[in-house]
Amino acid sequence: MGKGYGRALLQAVVDKLAGMGCRDILLWVLAENERAKRFYEKNGFAESGAYLDDNIGGKALKEVQYVRHVE
Repeated sequence: MGKGYGRALLQAVVDKLAGMGCRDILLWVLAENERAKRFYEKNGFAESGAYLDDNIGGKALKEVQYVRHVE
């Protein structure tokens, strides 16, 4: 179990962006990174349905877009 630093940092970023008038936060996660996907889902993000096929250093990667609406 973590110490909550990641969640605290993410919430600080969300709060800052909301204060700047952002209403939707988008981010990309590697499709195979289940731990990161669970983290973002637990923190209010959901898959948007958008995917990106990328190639970094000769390795094919699939990315999943996540979105969180903020007020």
